[in-house]
Amino acid sequence: MAMKIGVIGTPNKDTLILPDKRKTASWGGVIYNILPLAHYLRKDGAVLPICAVGEEVLADFLGLLRKYNNILFEGIKSCAQKHNRVTLNCVSQTEKEETAELNLPPLTFEQIQNHLQGLDFLIINFTSGRDLEKETLRKVRLAYRGRILLDVHSLTLSDPDAKGRRRLRMLRDWQEWLEGMDFVQLTWEEANSLIGQNETSVAGLVEVADWLLQHGTSGVIVTRGARGAFYFHADEQGILKEEIPSFPIQTLVDTTGCGDVFSAAFVYHLLIWGGGGLESLTFANRAAALKATFSGIGPWVA
Repeated sequence: MAMKIGVIGTPNKDTLILPDKRKTASWGGVIYNILPLAHYLRKDGAVLPICAVGEEVLADFLGLLRKYNNILFEGIKSCAQKHNRVTLNCVSQTEKEETAELNLPPLTFEQIQNHLQGLDFLIINFTSGRDLEKETLRKVRLAYRGRILLDVHSLTLSDPDAKGRRRLRMLRDWQEWLEGMDFVQLTWEEANSLIGQNETSVAGLVEVADWLLQHGTSGVIVTRGARGAFYFHADEQGILKEEIPSFPIQTLVDTTGCGDVFSAAFVYHLLIWGGGGLESLTFANRAAALKATFSGIGPWVA
């Protein structure tokens, strides 16, 4: 196994309420990184999940991962707390309302540090928003000198209210969270939480990208659903904005997990095939689009 990719995040237990009101239960969250990576890396490497799992669902989770022989288990921590559960009400094919029961504690640096050695890449995906604390993230960045992709994801969501509802919030200290990350990924909507505007603008994104690119980031990825993605990077002439075109699909079923599949496919392609980031982003955009044609994780575990 030549390559080893670490993935920090939370494998949530999801209940999806699709636009036609059908309900489906599935593992979600960081599982959409882990399984596609294991699928892509079958002959080329291994995936190391670094995550907490409630002991009442641990056996089910490990049984799911055992469908692949290149997923490593040593980074999985069993917790006495009940596992995180998330309900995603898909009010349309692209808009979701989230309610959550978040019980798992953040990972500590001590639980992470011994798993960083030997990694070729590290994905940090804030699938719960509480996956690790800011100071722990800083210590990870100092300890691990390889490349990191940070998916902003639920860092932009509020804590659950009395009814468990989570809403987009402004991430006022985003510079402290994102400084020094090699790649930063966020959605067009999540960008609102960084630029502090009601509607995301390209000018606002350029301002964010400019700060990140001056503070250790190589590329800023902004996913835009059916409109493709933007990629901000820099050369000696300044900031470059590349537009990754959309990948057409015939039937849109469920966009849950598309961003996580995107980051998994991007990192895989970048490591295995090398070259410029644009080729890897095109591959990732296609993988994310194909995920939108089905709900859940079935194709990876069939």
